Amino acid sequence: MQQKIPIIDIKKYGGKQVAVVNGRIVAFGETTREVLERARKKTAHSQWKEILLITVPRGLTVVYRL
Repeated sequence: MQQKIPIIDIKKYGGKQVAVVNGRIVAFGETTREVLERARKKTAHSQWKEILLITVPRGLTVVYRL
């Protein structure tokens, strides 16, 4: 299953970890552990492999998906 990646606001999430499930941001924070714990609480029905963890850069960066 390929995950949809939403548009992520760098001003809001820059320098943070973001958890995405089904194309929606479900949690964010400073550390991976913190974000995964929040994501699991909000999406208890989801499996671990359905949670996409993204580190958002502090500055504007272009990411291409191949």
